[in-house]
Amino acid sequence: MKPGFFIDRPIFSAVLSILIVIVGVIGLFQLPVDQYPQITPPVVKISASYPGASAITVSQAVATPIEQELNGTPGMLYMESSSSNSGGLSITITFDISTDAELAAVDVQNRVKLAESRLPAEVVQNGIKVEKQSASQLMTLALTSEDPRFDEIYLSNFATMNVLDVLKRIPGVGRVSNIGSRYYAMQIWILPDRMANFGLTIKDLQNVLKDQNRESAAGVLGQQPMTGVDITIPITAPGRLSSAEEFEDIVVRANPDGSIIRLRDIARVSLEASSYNTESGLNGENAAILGIFMLPGANAMEVADNVKKAMQEISRDFPEGVEYNIPFDITTYISESIHEVYKTLFEALFLVIMVVFLSLQSWRASLIPLLAVPVSLVGTFGFMLAFGFSLNMLTLLGLVLAIGIVVDDAIVVVEGVERIMEEEGLSPREATGKAMKELTGALVATSLVLGAVFVPVSFLPGITGMLYRQFAITIVVSVLISLVVALTLSPAMCAILLRPSNGKKGYVFRKINEWLALGNNKYIHILQRAIANPRRVVAGFGMALVLIFVLNRVVPSSFLPEEDQGYFKVELALPEGATLERTRKVTDRAIEYIKQHPAVAHVQNVTGSSPRVGTAQSRAELTVILKPWEERKKGNMALEDVMNDIRGEFFKYPEAQVFLSTPPIIPGLGTSGGFELQIEARNGATFENLVAAVDTLLRYAAEDKALAGVSSSLQAEIPQLYFDVDRDKAQLLGIPLADIFSTMKAYTGSVYVNDFNMFNRVYKVYLQAEAPYRMQKENLNMFFVKTAAGDMVPLTALGTPQYTTGPGSIRRFNMFSTAVVNGEAAPGYSSGDAMRAIELLAREHLPDNIGIEWSGLSFQEKKAEGQTGMVMALVFIFVFLFLAALYESWFVPAAVLFSLPIAALGAFLGVWVFGLENDVYFQIGLVTLIGLAAKNAILIIEFAKVEVDKGVDAVTAAISAARARFRPILMTSLAFVLGMLPMVLASGPGSASRHSIGTGIFFGMLVAITVGIVLVPFFFVQIEKVVHKVRKTKKS
Repeated sequence: MKPGFFIDRPIFSAVLSILIVIVGVIGLFQLPVDQYPQITPPVVKISASYPGASAITVSQAVATPIEQELNGTPGMLYMESSSSNSGGLSITITFDISTDAELAAVDVQNRVKLAESRLPAEVVQNGIKVEKQSASQLMTLALTSEDPRFDEIYLSNFATMNVLDVLKRIPGVGRVSNIGSRYYAMQIWILPDRMANFGLTIKDLQNVLKDQNRESAAGVLGQQPMTGVDITIPITAPGRLSSAEEFEDIVVRANPDGSIIRLRDIARVSLEASSYNTESGLNGENAAILGIFMLPGANAMEVADNVKKAMQEISRDFPEGVEYNIPFDITTYISESIHEVYKTLFEALFLVIMVVFLSLQSWRASLIPLLAVPVSLVGTFGFMLAFGFSLNMLTLLGLVLAIGIVVDDAIVVVEGVERIMEEEGLSPREATGKAMKELTGALVATSLVLGAVFVPVSFLPGITGMLYRQFAITIVVSVLISLVVALTLSPAMCAILLRPSNGKKGYVFRKINEWLALGNNKYIHILQRAIANPRRVVAGFGMALVLIFVLNRVVPSSFLPEEDQGYFKVELALPEGATLERTRKVTDRAIEYIKQHPAVAHVQNVTGSSPRVGTAQSRAELTVILKPWEERKKGNMALEDVMNDIRGEFFKYPEAQVFLSTPPIIPGLGTSGGFELQIEARNGATFENLVAAVDTLLRYAAEDKALAGVSSSLQAEIPQLYFDVDRDKAQLLGIPLADIFSTMKAYTGSVYVNDFNMFNRVYKVYLQAEAPYRMQKENLNMFFVKTAAGDMVPLTALGTPQYTTGPGSIRRFNMFSTAVVNGEAAPGYSSGDAMRAIELLAREHLPDNIGIEWSGLSFQEKKAEGQTGMVMALVFIFVFLFLAALYESWFVPAAVLFSLPIAALGAFLGVWVFGLENDVYFQIGLVTLIGLAAKNAILIIEFAKVEVDKGVDAVTAAISAARARFRPILMTSLAFVLGMLPMVLASGPGSASRHSIGTGIFFGMLVAITVGIVLVPFFFVQIEKVVHKVRKTKKS
């Protein structure tokens, strides 16, 4: 293709750009919007229940067989389980990010099936649920009513029947859970004394219920083969019972004297909640709360809108007095954050436009780069859609970075054409042709070098690699589109729009030109002095390298910055064994205080549960939802300030320990912000050894300056009643041990018998003793079993009950008994510092049979640790190899590489001074910085290399290259630096990530355009001298 092809065909060039914009606009409207890309590892959760069983029983009888089958599932990173005293078991398996979540769930389901033959029958009868865990909770819905008719049980079931099913069908909704559910059940409250009087046992009652509450097929009259009958008639019979009255009428026993004992004679039957272990509320009032979780890859904003529309429809049929509201909606944070990034994008665009206009000093010239930027940015959306990306914080920040980069190519073209028009007096058409011959090579080289910088980081494994990829591909695509525009549209527009300068400039422009000329002369003067004193410059460069090494150690490292997401969690922990009633009183007091805080909008509570322990009557979890950021700007109302206020108040509560936690930085990675450490009992260590190890670690952690809020969810000493069965006596009387335990369990725990139908749904039937019969140890006297001879014997005659203590919940991690230790970095320390500090304490103070492992976000952070060095090394190697291939020289690229560390020094100094951390965002900024510094260096080296090839000596070539390229480098770099300014000064939601990425680049680029541009020609001269000497020695 001829060099002047696009200059001669301006319409063809315009059509290309228009097509790019159309593709981009289509992409923009179809791209899903989310806070982060899909970077959470797939998690599969298994839930089972063994009502009435202790944590130890659940762990041994249910968890162990299932875990043995699950261990080694392909793609598994780690597996954790929690067995509680309420008989619940929860196992979560976290898979590698590259694992297909659907296949993982199927694989887990098949392995659980293999374990079923070794599980207690009741566990299998209750059902074992295997489900993919949705990474992030999108929103919560609360149904409330002030009408006393609509209590929590009514609201919970009304929500399940009329709201939950509709929401589940909305595209993009993964799971809807009824938090603190009060699902209907037929509760049969037994009177043990009457049972004993009638000589009835639990086994008798279970058999009667199973026999009389069942669906049965009764056959068909007239079934073939048959002749002489005109009609077939299905036979129907009473099936399952459906009301409390029908259950009360069940015949338990018909006596020989004709009398009948019915269920109502020995029990009270009522339609109630299946479980009273937890209760939910909103702002201290009873409420049914639905948690809505999103499917991976769905558009968060779209799903939330559809849920709101569906609720408007559903709520029209609500009974009078029932209302709904949406206390928590993560899309508020997402839209606010993305709105802030858009704001930053437009501020950066405005500043870039300003720099371009002041530099090019003509609206005609400025129009060319200003058209190139939107084409490059908008076009990128089309490619993002093709790559399966979403509009999220990372891709949008990538676009903000791209603004300053994509404007470069167009500025370089315009500046080149104007310089030739001025120096050689050519017409715009001829000047453009000549400039493109000069610049095409450099433009392609610089764009490809930027691509080469981002290629290696895109191949990093795990979550870090995925984070980098979002930025890398977004920036590389926009840069490549910018190159296409610079080679097609920009020259065509230059030939049409540009006019030779008439010499008359405004006062402002004259002043700017004077300063630029002065700056250019000063720059050349400094450069000449540098070339004249190579030893001093090299010594200074060596010191800079040492300083970079020192700063890399001094600047604290972390994974991602903590953000104010508009909510946090509070966990109240009462003494182990406290009842729900006690917990409720403390919870109500806490809610009353939090509600009064001026920054708080809602307080959502689940009493009787905690994310760290699971279902436990002595725990409560509060989700504190703050008012919008706009309303919290004035006064000390940032998330951290509100948390400190509440922490200070709750410190005065003598009856409960209080733990406050921020939400996880990436939704779905861990249960809270901060670190998550697993302390494991290995090599035969007992549970007592584990308890002692945790106590030791917490004691030392409390004294460590780098750590704050370190706590453990280990429930070591819960009051328990131990029933020591006299096995010899039981065998002598012919009483199976299973009868003893099932009787005790049915009366005190709760036994699921079978199902009944109501409202077109299936509900469960449970047996349990009335409350007064299961409150004290002495109540065991009233529980009877039957001997082989048919006599009734009280349980206390077959064993002795005694009070003791034991674990409240048993957690395991990768099949080891474990305790989870949570905490966060103290102010002034990073998460990396905190993790290293607690690791050191564990190494120094824990015995050899206690091991440690990281989980949640900490696992990913540990995996990503120390990658800065590897990333930088890869970037430098790729840039070097690329330039070596471009210049057909092993030496010339060294001049570019030697100039790059200075930019990195500026970045490290910037984040160190501002107290920021070396996190993933900073590293992405560093990679971008290296690419930009290399781009500037190439503009000088390319020019100097051409001069040297013509026979000009290296010093003259370097100085003339520096003089000619000073203005375009300064213009493009200033455009980029000012484009970063809104990121450095960012505030509001999501600002921490913008600070982290912007500060490093801003200061790094400032150093690159003050010191870096001196070092590029300096090292070029030194290397040319070395090459010259090598050639001389070869000749001789």
